[in-house]
Formats: sequence, structure tokens, C-alpha cells
Amino acid sequence: MANGIFAANLALYLVLFSLAVYNFWTHRWVGCLAWYYMGTFCALRIVAGALGVSHDDSIVANILIGIGTSPLVLTIDGLVHEGQVYRNPSKKQWLGWLVIYIVTGLMAAGIALTVTGALDIYRGHAKSNSLTHWEAGSALIVVGWAVEVGWTFFSLLPCQGRRDAPRYRDGTTLLYASALALIFVVVRVIYALVSVCTQRRGLSPVYGTTAVRVVLMFLPEALSALIIIYAGLRTSQRSSKA
Repeated sequence: MANGIFAANLALYLVLFSLAVYNFWTHRWVGCLAWYYMGTFCALRIVAGALGVSHDDSIVANILIGIGTSPLVLTIDGLVHEGQVYRNPSKKQWLGWLVIYIVTGLMAAGIALTVTGALDIYRGHAKSNSLTHWEAGSALIVVGWAVEVGWTFFSLLPCQGRRDAPRYRDGTTLLYASALALIFVVVRVIYALVSVCTQRRGLSPVYGTTAVRVVLMFLPEALSALIIIYAGLRTSQRSSKA
């Protein structure tokens, strides 16, 4: 059944990757961060799906599945930045860029720690600090998600932009999509943290049950990605005319 989940990842994200590329093109530079990371997220899922279809116990495939949530959080970070620019284009965006740097740093550190710890453990060469690194990496990703939640809701506060302007409405759409996607992302990041901290075989992303893989891994990511892509398509027409 694990092969079927990898196959579903491969099929779904092949479609979403093409839509992410389309959104990257139509949203131009103001949305480049969001759609670059969305494309990266889809590409990681495609690679993991292709590897997992052939070998569902592939170390690389399972690690890619494990770290793939980080680009999704960074996608939302870029989407919030794009929404802010649309809602209040005259405002200096230094605070937004600061949040981007903070979240990107947290995700980079989280990925590095997760990969180094997980690789050692999966290969059967665990060091004394391998599990600690993995736990710390998963915790940093949760912290990055929490920072993004606060920033998203702060960005939804009333601003000076014209509410009747098409771009203002587009920005609001992107921010609401970000907030909704974050609700599904939290299921995935909390699951990853609980899984590594408890080390329960039934919760393992590699050896866990099909229900765990579908409900706690595949569905939250898929729903988040679909929400983001849909919001991008809803706002891409006016963006492409800008």
C-alpha cells in the first residue's frame, strides 16, 4: 500500500508542479518566492514518489517525504509577502523581509538537523546525538510554522490600501489562503515532531500504518498545496496584467 501512496504523490504533484510554474510566470517577481518554493515542494514530492514507487523502503524517498514540509512553509511565507504587497504597495516591506529571513533560517537549520540525524538512524549508524539532531530539526520546523501563523494573522489586520482595488482583494485572498493552508500544515509538522520524539513504530513515516501515512502525511500536504495553487490561479489573471 505504501507504493500506492508514493504513486498518488507522483500523480498529484506532477499536475501541481505545472500549475506552480504557471503561477510563477503570471505572478512575476512579487510572487517569485512563493511559487519558487511551491515548485520545489512539488519537485521533491515527484522525486520521492518516483523513487518510492519502485522501492517503498528507499531511504532517500522517505527522507524527502519527511523534509518536504519545509518548502511548503516557505511557500506560505512567500504568499503572505505577496499578499502584503498587493494590499499596501506603498508601505515599506522591511518587516516582511525580516520575517522571510527568520523563517528561511529556521527551515534551513531544521532541514540540516533532520537530514543528518535521520540519515544516520535509517542507515543503522546512529550516533549519540543523531536522534537529538532529528528532534531539534523537527522542533525548529514547528517554530517556523508558529512564526508564520503570527505573521499571517498580523498581515490580515486592516491596512491603508484601497479595499475596493482589485489588487487589495487579491492580497486578501492570498492571506486567507495562507491562513487556511497553515491549519492543515500544523497536522503534518506536529505529527513529524511527535513521531520522532516518541519513536513509536506505528507512527513512523517509514514503518507506520497506511492510515497514518494517508491522514497525517499525504492529506494535510495535499490539501495545503491545493489551497495555495487555487489561490494563485484565482489571483494570477490580474497579476499577469500588472
